[in-house]
Amino acid sequence: MTPKISIVVPFHWMQNWQFFLTRCLESIEKQTFEEYEIILIKHSTMPITSNRVIESAKGDIIKVLYCDDWLESEDYLEKLYKGFSQFKSLEWAITSATNNKYPTWTNDLETGNNKLGSPSALAFRNRFEDNYEQFFDEKLSWALDADLYKRLEKRFGQPMILLDISVGIGIHDGQMTNILTDQEKQKEFNYLKKKYGN
Repeated sequence: MTPKISIVVPFHWMQNWQFFLTRCLESIEKQTFEEYEIILIKHSTMPITSNRVIESAKGDIIKVLYCDDWLESEDYLEKLYKGFSQFKSLEWAITSATNNKYPTWTNDLETGNNKLGSPSALAFRNRFEDNYEQFFDEKLSWALDADLYKRLEKRFGQPMILLDISVGIGIHDGQMTNILTDQEKQKEFNYLKKKYGN
């Protein structure tokens, strides 16, 4: 039986990974909605691992959840599925997050003005089996979410934003925002500006 939701968890080694991963998986186990699969993969870099885990998803809806993040409420998956079921034309959605309670769309994502938030706030219909281009750009580490959001918008329009459910974001020293230098971050945005002709 095909699961209704695939929860894809790209894994990478980090300090306190046991705590983060346990919290992540326990938040899934507590969900009232039960027609899901969990796919946990460790491959190499974060974008490559994220792509491999998405490629493995069999569910109708793909819910991204980084291993240091968690689903805040027990009805998260239930409300997420309800949103996709009610709106048949809905292709992708962004939910609230502990560090971004009111996500909004911005037209200049590629400049670093990402107000949608972390990939863990993202869910989308599983329509990408024949279009690898729609996954994460493997040349990026920090701005990979802004780039994917930009491409999803070009293909499907802006996301539905669901404020009644929230994902918890694990704040710690091992996050890309803390690991990469300002020079490395600027290099990624220069790449995106060139990619989008800005």
